[in-house]
Amino acid sequence: MSADRPPIESHRAVEYRLVDHGVQDGGFTVTRAADGSRYDIVGVCPGCGARVVREWTFGPPGAKGRRDERRMPKPGPRTLTCDCGSVHANRPPENYDKGCGAFWQVMLP
Repeated sequence: MSADRPPIESHRAVEYRLVDHGVQDGGFTVTRAADGSRYDIVGVCPGCGARVVREWTFGPPGAKGRRDERRMPKPGPRTLTCDCGSVHANRPPENYDKGCGAFWQVMLP
Protein backbone atom coordinates (compact mmCIF):
# COMPACT_ATOMS: atom_id res chain seq x y z
CA MET A 1 0.00 0.00 0.00
CA SER A 2 1.33 3.37 -0.95
CA ALA A 3 1.48 6.09 1.69
CA ASP A 4 -0.05 8.58 -0.76
CA ARG A 5 -3.02 6.33 -1.63
CA PRO A 6 -5.55 5.57 1.11
CA PRO A 7 -6.82 2.00 1.35
CA ILE A 8 -10.05 1.17 -0.39
CA GLU A 9 -12.83 0.89 2.16
CA SER A 10 -14.80 -2.33 1.99
CA HIS A 11 -16.61 -2.29 5.31
CA ARG A 12 -18.34 -5.54 6.23
CA ALA A 13 -21.39 -5.78 8.48
CA VAL A 14 -19.92 -8.38 10.83
CA GLU A 15 -21.32 -9.03 14.30
CA TYR A 16 -19.56 -7.34 17.20
CA ARG A 17 -16.96 -9.67 18.69
CA LEU A 18 -13.86 -8.96 20.74
CA VAL A 19 -11.13 -10.52 18.63
CA ASP A 20 -7.36 -10.08 18.90
CA HIS A 21 -6.02 -10.15 15.35
CA GLY A 22 -2.41 -10.06 16.57
CA VAL A 23 0.46 -8.19 14.96
CA GLN A 24 -0.39 -7.04 11.45
CA ASP A 25 2.64 -7.67 9.28
CA GLY A 26 1.06 -5.99 6.27
CA GLY A 27 -1.83 -3.75 5.38
CA PHE A 28 -0.72 -0.79 7.50
CA THR A 29 1.68 2.04 6.78
CA VAL A 30 3.37 3.72 9.72
CA THR A 31 5.17 6.97 8.89
CA ARG A 32 6.72 9.58 11.12
CA ALA A 33 5.27 13.06 10.62
CA ALA A 34 7.57 15.67 9.12
CA ASP A 35 7.60 17.67 12.35
CA GLY A 36 8.65 14.59 14.34
CA SER A 37 5.77 14.81 16.81
CA ARG A 38 3.77 11.74 15.82
CA TYR A 39 3.40 8.64 13.71
CA ASP A 40 0.62 8.45 11.15
CA ILE A 41 -0.91 4.97 10.84
CA VAL A 42 -3.16 4.08 7.89
CA GLY A 43 -4.68 0.72 7.00
CA VAL A 44 -7.76 -1.49 7.11
CA CYS A 45 -9.43 -3.04 10.16
CA PRO A 46 -8.81 -6.80 10.01
CA GLY A 47 -12.23 -7.39 11.58
CA CYS A 48 -14.67 -5.40 9.46
CA GLY A 49 -12.59 -3.87 6.68
CA ALA A 50 -13.15 -0.23 7.68
CA ARG A 51 -10.49 2.33 6.81
CA VAL A 52 -8.29 3.10 9.82
CA VAL A 53 -6.43 6.40 10.20
CA ARG A 54 -4.65 7.08 13.49
CA GLU A 55 -2.15 9.57 14.81
CA TRP A 56 0.16 8.19 17.48
CA THR A 57 1.44 11.33 19.23
CA PHE A 58 4.24 11.59 21.72
CA GLY A 59 6.18 14.18 23.63
CA PRO A 60 5.02 16.79 26.13
CA PRO A 61 1.62 18.42 25.51
CA GLY A 62 1.86 21.66 23.58
CA ALA A 63 5.37 20.99 22.32
CA LYS A 64 4.54 20.61 18.64
CA GLY A 65 7.60 20.23 16.49
CA ARG A 66 9.91 19.79 19.43
CA ARG A 67 12.29 16.97 18.65
CA ASP A 68 13.30 15.48 21.92
CA GLU A 69 14.68 12.04 21.10
CA ARG A 70 14.36 11.00 24.76
CA ARG A 71 10.59 11.20 24.38
CA MET A 72 10.49 9.17 21.18
CA PRO A 73 8.52 5.95 21.63
CA LYS A 74 10.58 2.82 21.53
CA PRO A 75 10.12 0.62 18.46
CA GLY A 76 7.68 -2.21 18.91
CA PRO A 77 4.02 -3.15 18.82
CA ARG A 78 1.21 -0.74 19.64
CA THR A 79 -2.41 -1.81 20.04
CA LEU A 80 -5.16 -0.26 17.94
CA THR A 81 -8.91 -0.88 18.15
CA CYS A 82 -11.64 -0.57 15.55
CA ASP A 83 -13.72 2.58 15.88
CA CYS A 84 -15.45 2.47 12.50
CA GLY A 85 -18.60 4.03 13.97
CA SER A 86 -20.87 1.47 12.31
CA VAL A 87 -23.62 -0.21 14.25
CA HIS A 88 -22.44 -3.81 14.52
CA ALA A 89 -25.04 -6.34 15.66
CA ASN A 90 -24.73 -7.58 19.26
CA ARG A 91 -22.48 -4.73 20.44
CA PRO A 92 -23.23 -4.25 24.14
CA PRO A 93 -24.83 -0.83 24.65
CA GLU A 94 -22.47 -0.02 27.52
CA ASN A 95 -19.35 -0.43 25.35
CA TYR A 96 -17.47 2.81 24.92
CA ASP A 97 -15.91 1.77 21.63
CA LYS A 98 -17.76 2.37 18.38
CA GLY A 99 -16.38 -0.46 16.29
CA CYS A 100 -16.65 -4.14 15.52
CA GLY A 101 -14.64 -5.28 18.58
CA ALA A 102 -11.46 -6.02 16.64
CA PHE A 103 -8.09 -5.05 18.07
CA TRP A 104 -4.61 -5.64 16.71
CA GLN A 105 -1.03 -4.46 16.90
CA VAL A 106 1.11 -2.48 14.47
CA MET A 107 4.85 -2.11 14.79
CA LEU A 108 6.35 1.35 15.37
CA PRO A 109 9.73 1.67 13.64
